[in-house]
Amino acid sequence: MSILALAIVNNHNTPVLIRTKNEDSIDLLFKLHSSLDVIDEKQNTREPFLGILTQSDHYKIYGLCSATNNKILLMVNNNTTTIRDNEARSILKTIHHAYVDVITLNPFYVHGQPIHSQ
Repeated sequence: MSILALAIVNNHNTPVLIRTKNEDSIDLLFKLHSSLDVIDEKQNTREPFLGILTQSDHYKIYGLCSATNNKILLMVNNNTTTIRDNEARSILKTIHHAYVDVITLNPFYVHGQPIHSQ
């Protein structure tokens, strides 16, 4: 499995964290941004894991929407290996727990501001 991009978007649809693997990140960011509309459609379920939001021959985008309406988007490469829904759910929940730790345990973090990390 090869992760192409990761995005954490707050409840106002403002990106908090964006990481891409490739240098041509504008195309990846456009694809991640377009999958936010799918989250709005699937958001009525009680389960935070939303499954596959968008897919093509080259990538799949998985999503998770927390109870506070924070969204985590994971773009994986579809060409190298396949990823099962359980694996994607586990990865997204781990990222969500790390995000919650950052915003709650860091006294210097201002809510809604981008996360900067080395």
